[in-house]
Amino acid sequence: MLPGLDEGRFRTILADPPWLERGSGQIQRGANRHYPLLPTKQIPAVMKGAKRADGSALWLPASDSHLYLWATNNFLEDGLWVMRQLGFRYITNLPWVKGREDGDVEELLDGDIDVRSGIGQYFRGEHELCLFGVRGKGMSPAVITDRRDLGTVIVARHALREDGHRKHSGKPEPTYERIEARSKGPYLELFGRTAREGWTSWGNELAA
Repeated sequence: MLPGLDEGRFRTILADPPWLERGSGQIQRGANRHYPLLPTKQIPAVMKGAKRADGSALWLPASDSHLYLWATNNFLEDGLWVMRQLGFRYITNLPWVKGREDGDVEELLDGDIDVRSGIGQYFRGEHELCLFGVRGKGMSPAVITDRRDLGTVIVARHALREDGHRKHSGKPEPTYERIEARSKGPYLELFGRTAREGWTSWGNELAA
Protein backbone atom coordinates (compact mmCIF):
# COMPACT_ATOMS: atom_id res chain seq x y z
CA MET A 1 0.00 0.00 0.00
CA LEU A 2 1.31 3.43 -0.91
CA PRO A 3 2.10 5.73 2.03
CA GLY A 4 -0.75 8.12 2.77
CA LEU A 5 -3.28 6.23 0.63
CA ASP A 6 -5.73 5.97 3.53
CA GLU A 7 -4.99 9.39 5.01
CA GLY A 8 -8.16 11.04 6.23
CA ARG A 9 -10.19 7.83 5.99
CA PHE A 10 -12.02 6.03 8.74
CA ARG A 11 -10.77 2.69 10.04
CA THR A 12 -13.90 1.99 12.08
CA ILE A 13 -17.49 2.94 11.26
CA LEU A 14 -20.51 2.50 13.53
CA ALA A 15 -24.05 3.00 12.20
CA ASP A 16 -27.50 2.78 13.78
CA PRO A 17 -29.91 3.18 10.83
CA PRO A 18 -33.51 4.23 11.43
CA TRP A 19 -35.08 0.97 10.24
CA LEU A 20 -38.71 1.13 9.15
CA GLU A 21 -40.02 -0.11 12.51
CA ARG A 22 -43.54 1.28 12.83
CA GLY A 23 -44.92 -0.94 15.56
CA SER A 24 -48.39 -2.38 15.31
CA GLY A 25 -51.90 -2.12 16.71
CA GLN A 26 -53.72 0.95 17.91
CA ILE A 27 -50.96 1.85 20.36
CA GLN A 28 -48.03 2.82 18.16
CA ARG A 29 -44.87 1.98 20.05
CA GLY A 30 -42.45 1.76 17.13
CA ALA A 31 -39.49 3.97 16.35
CA ASN A 32 -41.65 6.20 14.13
CA ARG A 33 -42.89 7.92 17.30
CA HIS A 34 -39.38 9.21 17.95
CA TYR A 35 -37.63 10.04 14.64
CA PRO A 36 -38.03 9.79 10.82
CA LEU A 37 -37.54 6.28 9.44
CA LEU A 38 -35.91 5.09 6.21
CA PRO A 39 -36.84 2.27 3.82
CA THR A 40 -34.02 -0.27 3.71
CA LYS A 41 -33.14 0.40 0.07
CA GLN A 42 -32.44 4.06 0.86
CA ILE A 43 -30.08 3.45 3.77
CA PRO A 44 -26.85 2.70 1.83
CA ALA A 45 -27.27 5.85 -0.28
CA VAL A 46 -27.96 8.00 2.79
CA MET A 47 -24.88 6.63 4.55
CA LYS A 48 -22.67 7.15 1.51
CA GLY A 49 -24.06 10.66 1.08
CA ALA A 50 -23.34 11.80 4.65
CA LYS A 51 -21.42 15.08 4.68
CA ARG A 52 -19.70 17.37 7.14
CA ALA A 53 -20.96 20.85 7.82
CA ASP A 54 -18.55 22.17 5.16
CA GLY A 55 -20.06 19.82 2.55
CA SER A 56 -17.14 17.39 2.38
CA ALA A 57 -17.87 13.67 2.26
CA LEU A 58 -17.89 11.56 5.43
CA TRP A 59 -18.26 8.10 3.91
CA LEU A 60 -14.55 7.42 3.53
CA PRO A 61 -13.83 3.88 4.76
CA ALA A 62 -10.19 2.89 4.73
CA SER A 63 -9.14 0.04 2.46
CA ASP A 64 -8.83 -2.14 5.58
CA SER A 65 -11.71 -1.19 7.88
CA HIS A 66 -14.39 -2.43 10.26
CA LEU A 67 -18.14 -1.77 10.20
CA TYR A 68 -20.45 -2.14 13.20
CA LEU A 69 -24.07 -2.00 12.07
CA TRP A 70 -27.02 -2.06 14.46
CA ALA A 71 -29.97 -4.07 13.17
CA THR A 72 -33.28 -4.72 14.88
CA ASN A 73 -34.34 -8.35 15.06
CA ASN A 74 -37.05 -7.78 12.44
CA PHE A 75 -34.52 -6.27 10.06
CA LEU A 76 -31.65 -8.74 10.38
CA GLU A 77 -31.75 -9.76 6.71
CA ASP A 78 -31.97 -6.11 5.71
CA GLY A 79 -28.93 -5.35 7.84
CA LEU A 80 -26.89 -8.02 6.08
CA TRP A 81 -28.01 -6.62 2.72
CA VAL A 82 -27.04 -3.07 3.70
CA MET A 83 -23.63 -4.30 4.83
CA ARG A 84 -23.00 -5.91 1.44
CA GLN A 85 -24.14 -2.79 -0.39
CA LEU A 86 -21.59 -0.79 1.58
CA GLY A 87 -18.77 -3.09 0.48
CA PHE A 88 -18.29 -4.98 3.74
CA ARG A 89 -18.51 -8.73 4.36
CA TYR A 90 -20.26 -10.04 7.43
CA ILE A 91 -18.13 -11.79 10.07
CA THR A 92 -20.11 -12.08 13.32
CA ASN A 93 -22.41 -10.12 15.62
CA LEU A 94 -22.41 -8.61 19.09
CA PRO A 95 -25.71 -9.24 20.91
CA TRP A 96 -26.67 -6.50 23.34
CA VAL A 97 -28.66 -8.01 26.22
CA LYS A 98 -30.77 -5.21 27.66
CA GLY A 99 -30.03 -5.38 31.35
CA ARG A 100 -31.38 -3.03 33.96
CA GLU A 101 -27.77 -2.20 34.77
CA ASP A 102 -24.34 -2.68 33.22
CA GLY A 103 -22.60 -5.96 33.90
CA ASP A 104 -21.02 -9.02 32.34
CA VAL A 105 -22.13 -12.44 31.16
CA GLU A 106 -21.25 -14.15 34.44
CA GLU A 107 -23.44 -11.75 36.42
CA LEU A 108 -26.26 -12.30 33.94
CA LEU A 109 -26.04 -16.08 34.21
CA ASP A 110 -25.84 -15.91 37.99
CA GLY A 111 -29.07 -13.94 38.06
CA ASP A 112 -27.43 -10.83 39.49
CA ILE A 113 -28.73 -8.66 36.62
CA ASP A 114 -32.36 -8.41 35.58
CA VAL A 115 -33.18 -8.20 31.88
CA ARG A 116 -35.61 -5.61 30.57
CA SER A 117 -38.27 -7.05 28.25
CA GLY A 118 -39.36 -4.92 25.31
CA ILE A 119 -42.18 -5.23 22.82
CA GLY A 120 -42.67 -8.09 20.36
CA GLN A 121 -45.43 -10.05 18.68
CA TYR A 122 -44.06 -13.58 19.01
CA PHE A 123 -41.47 -13.01 21.77
CA ARG A 124 -40.71 -10.00 23.97
CA GLY A 125 -37.48 -8.46 22.76
CA GLU A 126 -34.63 -8.58 25.27
CA HIS A 127 -31.67 -8.13 22.97
CA GLU A 128 -30.50 -6.31 19.87
CA LEU A 129 -27.78 -7.21 17.38
CA CYS A 130 -24.79 -5.20 16.27
CA LEU A 131 -23.52 -6.79 13.06
CA PHE A 132 -19.75 -6.78 12.49
CA GLY A 133 -18.23 -6.76 9.03
CA VAL A 134 -14.88 -6.02 7.43
CA ARG A 135 -13.56 -4.41 4.28
CA GLY A 136 -10.22 -5.48 2.87
CA LYS A 137 -8.02 -7.18 5.45
CA GLY A 138 -10.03 -7.14 8.66
CA MET A 139 -7.13 -8.59 10.63
CA SER A 140 -4.68 -5.97 9.41
CA PRO A 141 -2.69 -4.39 12.28
CA ALA A 142 -3.74 -1.06 10.80
CA VAL A 143 -7.32 -1.61 11.98
CA ILE A 144 -7.43 -4.35 14.61
CA THR A 145 -5.97 -4.16 18.11
CA ASP A 146 -4.10 -6.94 19.88
CA ARG A 147 -6.91 -7.63 22.38
CA ARG A 148 -7.83 -11.34 22.41
CA ASP A 149 -10.00 -11.46 25.52
CA LEU A 150 -13.16 -9.73 24.28
CA GLY A 151 -16.42 -11.66 24.12
CA THR A 152 -19.36 -10.90 21.86
CA VAL A 153 -22.16 -10.47 24.43
CA ILE A 154 -22.70 -7.00 25.86
CA VAL A 155 -24.85 -6.76 29.00
CA ALA A 156 -25.84 -3.17 29.62
CA ARG A 157 -28.69 -0.77 30.25
CA HIS A 158 -30.05 1.71 27.71
CA ALA A 159 -28.40 5.08 27.36
CA LEU A 160 -30.28 7.63 29.44
CA ARG A 161 -31.59 11.09 28.63
CA GLU A 162 -30.64 14.09 30.73
CA ASP A 163 -33.87 13.64 32.71
CA GLY A 164 -32.84 10.10 33.67
CA HIS A 165 -35.36 8.31 31.45
CA ARG A 166 -34.32 5.76 28.84
CA LYS A 167 -33.40 7.24 25.48
CA HIS A 168 -35.29 5.48 22.67
CA SER A 169 -32.79 3.41 20.67
CA GLY A 170 -30.04 4.80 22.88
CA LYS A 171 -27.11 2.42 22.66
CA PRO A 172 -25.11 1.65 25.81
CA GLU A 173 -21.70 3.04 26.66
CA PRO A 174 -20.10 -0.45 26.88
CA THR A 175 -20.75 -0.88 23.13
CA TYR A 176 -18.40 1.97 22.32
CA GLU A 177 -15.86 0.66 24.81
CA ARG A 178 -15.95 -2.79 23.19
CA ILE A 179 -15.51 -1.29 19.72
CA GLU A 180 -12.61 0.91 20.76
CA ALA A 181 -10.95 -2.05 22.49
CA ARG A 182 -10.96 -4.16 19.30
CA SER A 183 -10.93 -1.71 16.39
CA LYS A 184 -8.65 1.23 15.75
CA GLY A 185 -9.59 4.74 14.69
CA PRO A 186 -10.20 7.12 13.15
CA TYR A 187 -13.81 6.48 14.21
CA LEU A 188 -17.03 7.53 12.45
CA GLU A 189 -20.57 7.17 13.77
CA LEU A 190 -23.50 7.57 11.37
CA PHE A 191 -27.05 8.22 12.60
CA GLY A 192 -25.50 9.18 15.90
CA ARG A 193 -27.55 10.99 18.52
CA THR A 194 -24.83 12.16 20.91
CA ALA A 195 -21.35 13.44 20.11
CA ARG A 196 -18.53 11.31 21.51
CA GLU A 197 -14.97 12.41 22.19
CA GLY A 198 -12.53 10.93 19.70
CA TRP A 199 -15.27 10.19 17.14
CA THR A 200 -16.67 12.02 14.14
CA SER A 201 -20.45 11.87 14.55
CA TRP A 202 -23.22 12.53 12.03
CA GLY A 203 -27.00 12.45 12.49
CA ASN A 204 -30.23 14.46 12.52
CA GLU A 205 -29.83 15.39 16.17
CA LEU A 206 -26.28 16.71 15.97
CA ALA A 207 -23.90 18.45 13.59
CA ALA A 208 -20.92 16.59 12.13
